[in-house]
Amino acid sequence: MTSQLSSNNLISNRYASALYELAFESKNVEAVLNDLEFIQKCIKKNKDFKLLIKSPLITSEDKLNIVEKILSKQNTNKLTNTFLKIISNNKRFSNISSIILQFNNINSQKRGDVLADVTSAEELSDKQKNNINDQLKSILGKKLSLSFKVDKKNIGGLIIKVGSKMVDSSLLSKINKLKIAMKEA
Repeated sequence: MTSQLSSNNLISNRYASALYELAFESKNVEAVLNDLEFIQKCIKKNKDFKLLIKSPLITSEDKLNIVEKILSKQNTNKLTNTFLKIISNNKRFSNISSIILQFNNINSQKRGDVLADVTSAEELSDKQKNNINDQLKSILGKKLSLSFKVDKKNIGGLIIKVGSKMVDSSLLSKINKLKIAMKEA
C-alpha cells in the first residue's frame, strides 16, 4: 500500500511538473491553474463525478468526453485540453486530483509561498479559518497558502504542518502521550 501511494505521488508529481513547465514557458500558468481549480471543484462538489473519475470500469476516453463536456462552457486553455488528452491516452485520469494538488504546490513554491496544512477533527467555519490564517501569517509572513483537512480520528484540536515542522495539539496526540506516560509510571 505504501509503495503504491508513493508511486501515485511520483506519477502525479511528474505530470504536474511537466504541465507547470509547459504552462510557464507559454505564460499560461494562471489560465491552466484556473482550469484545474475548476475541475477540482467539480470533483469535490459532485460525488458521482468523483466516483466516475476513479472508476476502473469506465474507459479513459469516456472520462475525457465527460470532462470535455463539463469544460465546454468554460473558456478552457488549449494547454489544459492537450493535457487532459495526454492523461486520457496514458490512462491516468484516476490521478487527476493529486496532479492538480501537485500543480498547485509547485505554483505556490515558485511564487515563494509558505505552504501549511491544517488538520482538524471537524470542518472549520470561515471565521475560524480566517483566524488561523491571520495568526499564521503574523508568524510565517504574508505569502502563506493554507490547505484545510478534516480527520475525525483527532477528536479535537489542530495539527499544523509547515514543511517538515509540525505542531500537534490534537486530543488524540495528548491521549497517546498520556498513555505512554502511564505505562512508564
